[in-house]
Amino acid sequence: MARLEELQGAKIALDSVIFIYALEGNLEFGNRAIKIFEMIEKGSCQGFACDLVLAELMVKPLRTGEIEIAEEYANDLPKFPNLTFCGLTQAIVIAAARLRGSSNLGLIDALHLATAVAAGCQVFITNDAAIGHPDAGLDIWMLTDIEN
Repeated sequence: MARLEELQGAKIALDSVIFIYALEGNLEFGNRAIKIFEMIEKGSCQGFACDLVLAELMVKPLRTGEIEIAEEYANDLPKFPNLTFCGLTQAIVIAAARLRGSSNLGLIDALHLATAVAAGCQVFITNDAAIGHPDAGLDIWMLTDIEN
C-alpha cells in the first residue's frame, strides 16, 4: 500500500479519473482524490496533467447541457495552485507511440503517461488498471492502493 506522505516533494501526474472523483464527489474514492489535490494546493507536491484531461472532463457537462460547468473546468482548473497542465509536443506524441508499440495501452493513456514522463514526474496516479505499464519510466499508483 502506498501512503500519501510518500508524495511529499514529488512531482506527480494525475489521470483524468482522479479529477472526476474529486469534482463529482465520488463516494468511494472522492475523499482520497481530494486529499491529493489538497497536497498539491499546499505545495507539498507538484501536480501535472496532460491538457487532454481538460477535454475529457468537459465532455460530460457539455453532453448534459451544463455549459457553465464545462467552461468552469476549462478556465479555472489551469489556475489551480501548483498544478501544471502540459501541452502535447511532437516528442510526447512519439514517446506515446513507443509506449503503445510495447503494450496494449490506448492512445489517450499513452499520451497521459508520456506527458508525465516529459514533465519529470516520479508518480502517475490513476485508478485504471489498464494503464499499468512496466516500462513507462515512472511509478504508477492506483488510487485504490493509496492509504488515507
